[in-house]
Amino acid sequence: MEQAGDGSHWTDSLWCLGLLLMLWAFMLPHDAYAAGTAGGGLPYESALTRLRASITGPVAFTLSLIGIVGAAGALIFGGELTGFLRMMVFLVLLIAILVGAQNVLTTLFAAGAEIAWSGEGIDVIVSWPQSELVRLS
Repeated sequence: MEQAGDGSHWTDSLWCLGLLLMLWAFMLPHDAYAAGTAGGGLPYESALTRLRASITGPVAFTLSLIGIVGAAGALIFGGELTGFLRMMVFLVLLIAILVGAQNVLTTLFAAGAEIAWSGEGIDVIVSWPQSELVRLS
C-alpha cells in the first residue's frame, strides 16, 4: 500500500536521520583542551599579574598604613575642611583600608593551602590503588 502524497514518509525519514545524527554527535569523544602554564595566555595577563603583585605587596601595605595615619590625622586635626576636601580624605582613607585589608587578612587567616611537616618518626599510612595498606617510617 502506498501512502498518500503528503510526504509523511519523507518527514518520518528526516526525523529518524536527525535523531541518529544527534545521537552520533553525543557519542563522539570530546577533546579536553587544558590551558598550559607556559605561554598561550592573553597579552594583558602579565600586566595584570604585575598590578596585582604591586597592589598586594609590602610597598602597598606600607603606603596604606601611611594613608590611614595621614587621613585619620587630617580628620582629627584638620579643623574646618571643605566638603570636597573632606570627601577626598575619606576616599584616601577608604582606599588605604581596602589595600591594607588584604595583607592583614592574609596574615591573620593564612590564605591558600599550607602543608606543614609535623616532625620525624611519625608513621604515615598510605593507601595504594590496591586494597593493601603500606606503612612508611
